[in-house]
Amino acid sequence: MIPAAALGLLASPVSASECRVGPVRALFEYEAQTQIILDVEAAMARAQAQHGVIPAEAAQEITDKALVELIPQVKFDATYSMVRHRMVALLTVWRESLNDSGDQYVHYGATTVDIYGTATVIQIDQAIEHLDRCLAQSIDVMSTLAEAHEETPMIGRTLGQHAQPITFGKKVSAWIGEYSRHRERLAQLRSRVRQSATLKGPVGNYSGLGNKAIEVEQSFASELGLDGAYLSDWSGTRDVIAEYGLTLGLIARSHQRIGQELFLLQGTDIAEVREAQPSGVVGSSSMPHKRNPRAPERLIHAGRTIPRLAEVLGDDVVNMFERDNTSRLTPIVEEISITSVDAVRRLNALIAGLEVDTAKMRANIDRTRGFAMSQRIAFALSNHMPRADAEALTKSVITKALEEETDFITALLSEPAVTAHFDLEALAKLLDPARIDPPAIEQVERVINQAKTSGADQ
Repeated sequence: MIPAAALGLLASPVSASECRVGPVRALFEYEAQTQIILDVEAAMARAQAQHGVIPAEAAQEITDKALVELIPQVKFDATYSMVRHRMVALLTVWRESLNDSGDQYVHYGATTVDIYGTATVIQIDQAIEHLDRCLAQSIDVMSTLAEAHEETPMIGRTLGQHAQPITFGKKVSAWIGEYSRHRERLAQLRSRVRQSATLKGPVGNYSGLGNKAIEVEQSFASELGLDGAYLSDWSGTRDVIAEYGLTLGLIARSHQRIGQELFLLQGTDIAEVREAQPSGVVGSSSMPHKRNPRAPERLIHAGRTIPRLAEVLGDDVVNMFERDNTSRLTPIVEEISITSVDAVRRLNALIAGLEVDTAKMRANIDRTRGFAMSQRIAFALSNHMPRADAEALTKSVITKALEEETDFITALLSEPAVTAHFDLEALAKLLDPARIDPPAIEQVERVINQAKTSGADQ
């Protein structure tokens, strides 16, 4: 198993009040990354010793000396500047601390791709674990917001136009469903990542690793705390790493969608929500009245940049022959991992501090003078006449109201074909946007409960 020195980076769960970038950034810094590489080398040595490939005392020496303190960065950098090969530089410095047995059998039969590829798998696995916890927090803060506004009416908009009233809770419940599916995607992806430890030699056919190479590889994965390794060589395809990028890109698009929505909803002309901002924040250097949407901008930016990084990881699927180094995926994996967690952190802070102006939501519904409830009128009339006639009558009343610049209920009360069936009280009830149909409330509650249930299983 990987020593606590490496796993401890992400051992603490993400609390309900934080989603930090630091633990993921640390995964890719010299100390943690070097420790992971040493852990991979030590796991390989122990697996080889289990199957009689190398002596047990050599494996013990390698494991005991798998300490990043023995490979100071200054010394590694100096060695690398001479040899220009990161694996050779690391081994050169490390061997100075190993006894003869360890020196003889360290990195036995392996290739750089085995070690660094598996190290990348471990980094991705731990980054996914942290990101999933952050997404669980996203669902928590969204659920709190949705529960508070499951009966708060607002106008629903389609194609940029006022459509029908919905509740703000319904809007947020759509986000909850989306992020619940993202957690499912991460879980499915992680199962493939955890099968991606690799110990197959320079061309992926176990050359130089002995007759028990396949068994050694499976033991190697087990020693690292990963699942059984794929037998097929992925060094030339890297589809799992590409899938990681694509999944993060999809999650980022969701951030972008929410960011754009909240950008628009807090615009001057709609003004239904406001993001929390510390006192003293300046919106403009020249216009003192400005209160600009800051967090939504960052989410929109993340939705544009993270998918671009994912494209680079996707390009790495197209290797030449058994493998090549044309894409240099490690820096991209680092950047996309850190940027993705930072985006979720910003999202969670935005949602948790969101201010909802329920009065403005109601005022915006009323801007269309009741027309947004036209479907209710048409349905009610269809109980007394053919549906096509009911819809035509409703549309003609709306046209008349627009021409006369009056509201919907006044126009309805002036139409004998309507008042023959409905009085003022009945029409007012039909046109009340605060009258929420029970399924709409149930929808929000069930989405929240499903998210909580599925989250408990992950």
